[in-house]
Amino acid sequence: MGNDEKQRKLAEKPYLGETSLSDLDNVVAQLPDDVVIDILLRLPADRVADCRRVCRRWRSLTSSDYFIKLHLDRSAPLIFVQATDLTDSRGTGKLAFYILDQASNRRNKIKKLRLRPEIKMSQGDTEVVDSCHGLLLFRDAFARWRYYVFNPLTQELLVLDGPNEGASCAFFYDPSANELKILYLCIGFQFFIYSLGGRSWRKIKSPPSGSPPQYDTPPAICNGALHWITSCGRAAEEDIPPCTSGITIFGMDIEDFSTLPHPGDECNSRVNHRNMRLLVVDEHLSFCNVYRGYTVIDIWLLEDYASWAWVRKWCLRPTLDGPRPLESECYSFSRRLEVVHFQNGELWLDCGERGLVLYHLDQNTFKKLGRPPTSYQHRCIPYTKSLVPLHRAALPQD
Repeated sequence: MGNDEKQRKLAEKPYLGETSLSDLDNVVAQLPDDVVIDILLRLPADRVADCRRVCRRWRSLTSSDYFIKLHLDRSAPLIFVQATDLTDSRGTGKLAFYILDQASNRRNKIKKLRLRPEIKMSQGDTEVVDSCHGLLLFRDAFARWRYYVFNPLTQELLVLDGPNEGASCAFFYDPSANELKILYLCIGFQFFIYSLGGRSWRKIKSPPSGSPPQYDTPPAICNGALHWITSCGRAAEEDIPPCTSGITIFGMDIEDFSTLPHPGDECNSRVNHRNMRLLVVDEHLSFCNVYRGYTVIDIWLLEDYASWAWVRKWCLRPTLDGPRPLESECYSFSRRLEVVHFQNGELWLDCGERGLVLYHLDQNTFKKLGRPPTSYQHRCIPYTKSLVPLHRAALPQD
């Protein structure tokens, strides 16, 4: 047999080792559903989306409620970055979206997100405000009652209008009702709940006077409740809320507001209140206070929720300790520091023009993760890639 004939036969029956591709296809086709699901669950969400194009069976298996919820529970959190081009000649500030993935092997771990042409959210008139179950919530910068729910992975978009001009306070999953919901504050200090399942608004009881939630920061969700630093307002003449009511709480099951003190000393400072953040660390509520010109970060953990007992876990001075001070890398240029997320003993910090930094608490070390182009102003929120479709506002209970 000549070489040409051998090459023709190899082309007709490609093989891997001693097994042909057709044989491998037969083996995969014979695998039970639970084995296929176990294999696909190990893939990132975007790779699972690619696998849906392989065959109808895989598409059906990965589109079930069971698979979507299990994959979401196993997915590691990322950071979604919305960047606005400040040099845009039209004056509207063209938007760009990025995903920051710490596990990426790229030097710059921030990757630009491509939108389909029909997704009209890139002209500087939207602002990302929150995320839940892999869905992002955007606010229209001009029509202050209009919001967009968007899945960056599937590129599904839902446009919804609030009952009146106002601001979203939270985008959250309510396990007691098994629904995705939006908590909304209207002008006149009236609060509404929007249910993605029912596609409807309903009015709820407002919080005590003088204790609105800090609506420009996503809440910390634990123990069946939403938690914010109490808003101190933006106008200089507005009162600073007493530190005894420094944290506003919304119980998801009873849909009622309450307030409790934040830990630490009485601060009596508008700037200090705005630099405070609430996070969730190992299922515990955590209080982060950035102060003294961004040179000190206090981190408290709520060890006993019932008795509201806090303990100061870390007091970080990143500009003073360590062989490579964080000051030289983050603060000296931008004078901005915001705690974005806490995971596995590491703080995700937004350092303004210097980009995002991962700070290891115990080792007092940091590494740069990346940043958008220098001409862009950006906003960061925690985000998890998911396959949750917009038409399915509820997920199966455990």
